[in-house]
Amino acid sequence: MATHQLVNQRRIPFEVVPARETPNEETRRALVAAEAKELGLIPDDSAYFNDIDELMAFLDE
Repeated sequence: MATHQLVNQRRIPFEVVPARETPNEETRRALVAAEAKELGLIPDDSAYFNDIDELMAFLDE
């Protein structure tokens, strides 16, 4: 029956609702820190590289 409705309506005959994912504590803290850095509330101490050689030198340290 569902297959017939799929063909007739050219869509799935029921609503597909994705599961709502709630971030865990670690993820929430990372999101808050990222937003604070973006807003300039805390300094952004992330490493920045202009090319792959700089990145590789940093990783080798």
